[in-house]
Amino acid sequence: MTIGQMTDLSPDRVAPLLEVDDLQVFFGSGRSQVQAIDSVGFSVRPGERLGIVGESGCGKSVTGLALLGLLPRFSSRVTGRVTFEGRDLMQLRRWQMRAVTGARIGVVFQEPMRALDPVFTVGEQISETLRAHVPIGKKEARERVIEALAEVGIAAPERRYDDYPHALSGGMQQRAMIAMALICRPRLIIADEPTTALDVTVQAQIIDLLYRINEETGTALIFITHDLGVVAELCERVLVFYAGQIVEDAPIEDVYRTPQHPYTSALFQSMPSLGVRGRPLPSIGGRVPSLADLPSGCRFRERCAHARPQCEEPLPLVHTGNRRVRCIRAAELDLPGAIQKSDRE
Repeated sequence: MTIGQMTDLSPDRVAPLLEVDDLQVFFGSGRSQVQAIDSVGFSVRPGERLGIVGESGCGKSVTGLALLGLLPRFSSRVTGRVTFEGRDLMQLRRWQMRAVTGARIGVVFQEPMRALDPVFTVGEQISETLRAHVPIGKKEARERVIEALAEVGIAAPERRYDDYPHALSGGMQQRAMIAMALICRPRLIIADEPTTALDVTVQAQIIDLLYRINEETGTALIFITHDLGVVAELCERVLVFYAGQIVEDAPIEDVYRTPQHPYTSALFQSMPSLGVRGRPLPSIGGRVPSLADLPSGCRFRERCAHARPQCEEPLPLVHTGNRRVRCIRAAELDLPGAIQKSDRE
């Protein structure tokens, strides 16, 4: 069985597969309670590749964990609506949610060495995921897992099935995690910084693998990362997060050419470029605000070179054509992107 046979997903890309509406996440309680995610809403179509980017601490990974119901029960509170395949995941009990995660939604975690159990072989862990959702015997499960390991590019999959995680390189561990995410033929994969700590060559291989899986199976992908270059290679649309909010949502080419939020533009200007030599690399001054002391209005205004007094007022996420932006000056600013004006013409 090939990756292309692992789903019968229709090529229809109109109706959303996943809809997130007014997602809010709180940690702590009483006076110590802080809001980590503020009114986040977006949708993912079948087969779409969506990127989520932003600095560390902006809420990217928390959003992914909240969608899956994986945040700690007693120290967090999640509200809003998460509709997947017509069902509101927020209304499901834990045992009902377990039937969705792993089977209909696959997950690739950030650090495979921590996600994989060191006392079980790689094959046993992937097989356990399969048998938890599919009525299948041990022998057939082993065959399916070996096929999946081969499909994600692991050499000698029969031998690797019986290897423990420590015997695999970082890149092979991440491939094993992708095989685990794919083994039940999900309709959506959430990949939380799967290329972190991998060297550039292995990183490129993982990106190519995720792209191939998406193209061959139609499995939708939410790719969480801080690397704007990876998003440009892999994704069709991007959500830019800052301090727990979406500040820009746009098709990938549009946002790279003409970003409409100063934070998005500042991220692009902070990217190293081989074409710029002999000058200091621009950086964004200051730091992401503390959740316990968020500024009023635009949360980026204290670091923004384009801030005005009116930026202290509450700002909604406004639709402008095929994109959304949270900036009161979006229509008047001409911000540089990853592609400079001379390259656009």
